[in-house]
Amino acid sequence: MMKKFRFETIHLVLMGMILFGLLALCARSIRFQPVFIVILFMTMVFVIALLYYQKRSYELTETEQIDMLNSQTELSLKTLLDQMPVGVIKFDTETDAIDWYNPYAKLIFSNTDSGDVDLAVLEQVIASQKDASANRILDIEGNRYTTYMDVLSGVFYFFDVSSKTETLSSQAATRPVIGIISVDNYDDIIDDLSDSEVSQLNSFIATFVSKFAQEYRIFYRRVDMDRFYFFTNYDVLDQLMSQKFQVLEQFRKECQDRNLPLTFSMGVSFGDENHHQIGAVALQNLNIALVRGGDQVVVKENDDQKELLYFGGGTVSTVKRSRTRTRAMMTAISDKLKTVKSVYIVGHHHLDMDALGAAIGMQFFASQVVPESYVVYNPDEMSPDIARAISRVHEDGQTNLISLEQAFSKVNSHSLLIMVDHSKLALTLSRDFYNLFTEVIVVDHHRRDEDFPTNAVLSFIESGASSASELVTELVQFQAAKARLSKLQASILMAGIMLDTKNFSTRVTSRTFDVASYLRTLGSDSIEIQSILATDFDEYRLINQLILTGERIGTNIIVASGEDHQVYSNVIASKAADAMLSLANIEATFVIFKNNQGKAAISARSKSKINVQRIMEKLGGGGHFNLAACQIEGMTVTEAKLSLIETIANELIDIKE
Repeated sequence: MMKKFRFETIHLVLMGMILFGLLALCARSIRFQPVFIVILFMTMVFVIALLYYQKRSYELTETEQIDMLNSQTELSLKTLLDQMPVGVIKFDTETDAIDWYNPYAKLIFSNTDSGDVDLAVLEQVIASQKDASANRILDIEGNRYTTYMDVLSGVFYFFDVSSKTETLSSQAATRPVIGIISVDNYDDIIDDLSDSEVSQLNSFIATFVSKFAQEYRIFYRRVDMDRFYFFTNYDVLDQLMSQKFQVLEQFRKECQDRNLPLTFSMGVSFGDENHHQIGAVALQNLNIALVRGGDQVVVKENDDQKELLYFGGGTVSTVKRSRTRTRAMMTAISDKLKTVKSVYIVGHHHLDMDALGAAIGMQFFASQVVPESYVVYNPDEMSPDIARAISRVHEDGQTNLISLEQAFSKVNSHSLLIMVDHSKLALTLSRDFYNLFTEVIVVDHHRRDEDFPTNAVLSFIESGASSASELVTELVQFQAAKARLSKLQASILMAGIMLDTKNFSTRVTSRTFDVASYLRTLGSDSIEIQSILATDFDEYRLINQLILTGERIGTNIIVASGEDHQVYSNVIASKAADAMLSLANIEATFVIFKNNQGKAAISARSKSKINVQRIMEKLGGGGHFNLAACQIEGMTVTEAKLSLIETIANELIDIKE
C-alpha cells in the first residue's frame, strides 16, 4: 500500500507566497477586469481544492486509527516496562530459549560477577513454572515475587511482592490472642493444707505466672485462685508454640521440688476480630485440655475450619476429679432421662469388657428413670470373652439386651443415645445408628478427641478414672435407687475395671478400690469373672505368636507385628500388648496387625513415661495416656510398622526437647 503524502507547514507557506506573486503579476499586466476576475476565481478554486486534498490526506480510516493507537500504546508500554519494577521475559514456547527481556528482568537475573544475564537460570525458571499459568511465588535471593506465565504467547511476568508479604506477616503477628490458665488439682491440694500453707501456695503460683508474663510481655489477670486470663499477640504465641510451651515443664518441675502434685492446663485462641468469640473458643480449648487429662495446652484459631493443636500432655492424668462433680453429673443425666421415652446405650465397635460393663451399668442406671432402656450390641463383632458374657447376661435376664438390627426398628424421635467408653464417632458401634439420634450423652474415661459428637447434650469425661466401668458404677452409687445391681451385672462391671487396670496393677486410685468394694458387696463373683475372662487355647497361641515377633525400639519400647495376610482380633492384639508391657524395663508396647475389617491397626500400651495417646493421635487414632489404638487406611501391616517407628522416633525427640 502506497504511503499517503501529507503537506507540511512550510509547503503551505511556499505555495501561498507563489500564488501571491502570480496574482500580483496578473494585476499589473492584465488591465481587462473580467479576465482578472476569472484568474482570481481559478486561484480560489485551486486553493480550496488544495485544502480539500489536505483534509482528505489527514483523514484516517478506522483501521489506520487503531494501528496508530497500537503503535503509540506499544511505545508507551515498552517505556513503562523499561521503567517499572515488573520483570518481562519473552521465550520460545517450544525450546524455552530466551528471546528478549526488559531491564528489570536483567537487573534481577544478572550475574553479580560479570553483570551479564544468567540465561541458564532464566531458562530453568521458565521450565519450572511452564506447567501452569496461575500465579505462583518465586524466591530470588531473599525477595519474593508473584509470577504469571502466558504459555501460548511465550511471555513470563514477575512482580516484587516482598514488601506486601512483610506487611501481611506483620499484620498476622499482631493478631489478638486470648488464653486461659488453669492449675490442675488445686482444689484437691488445698483441702489438706493449713491457711498459712494455702497462702504460700497462692503466692508461689502468682509469682510463677507473673514471671512467665513478664518474660513474654503478656498482660494477665488472676480471676480465681486457680485460674488466670492473659492477652497477647500472635507473635508471642508463635514463640511459645515453637518452644512447645516449655512453661508446662517448668511449672511441673518447680512443683515437684516443693512436693506439690500440680500442673498447668491452658486453652488458647486467636483471630483477626471478635474478641468475645476468641475468648469463648479459648474457654472451649481449656475444657478440652482438662478432659484430656490436664498438663497440656490446646490452641485453636477462631475458625471452625481450623484444627486443634496440642502441646504437652507428657504426664499421666492428674486433672481434678471430685465426688461433687460425679454427683452433679448423676443429677444432670437423671434429669435429662426424664425428658425422653426410650434410651439406647452403645459401646465402641468390637466391644471389650470395659465397654460392655459400662453399657450394662448405664442400662441399669437409665432403667430406674426410663423403663424402656436397652444395651445395643453387634452379634457379628464379638470376641470369645464378650460372647460368653453376653450369653450369661441373657441367662441372667436382668438387662435389656438387644442386637443392632433390632434397635434400628425401635428408635424414634423421643429416643436418647448414651455412648460409653468412647467419645469418638469413628469408634462408635454404628455410625448409621448414631445418626438416628438428635441428642447424645457421653460417658468416657479416655481423653476427648476432635471427632466428638456435635449433638452431645451432656458429657461425663474423666480421664483420671481407671475405666468407664468405674465411672458408671459411681453414678449408680450416687443414684441410690431402691433396686440393686444383680450379681452378674456387678461381676461384669468388676471385670471391666480389672481389664483396664490389668487386675488393679495400673492406673488405680483410691476411688477405684472404693468402687470395687461396692461391687463386691453386691455379690461380684471372682469365679464368674475368671470364667468370662478366660483365654481360649487358640487365642493364647495367637497372642504368643504376636509376642514372638516383638522388636526393641530404643531401650524401653517393643513393637510387634503380624503378617500382612494374617488377621487378628482387637482383643488378641491388646492382650499381646499388655503381656509385653509386663516385661522388665519396658515402658511402652505396640502391636500392629490386620484386623477383621482387613485394615492395618495398632494397639498401644504404656506405663508412666511415654504418652501413647499422642503417638496414636498422629496416626489418626486416640485413647488414653497409657492405653490407645488406631486404625490406618490404605496401608499394609508392614507399611504401618514403618510409619509407627518414624512417629515414635519423632515423639521421643519431642520428649527429649
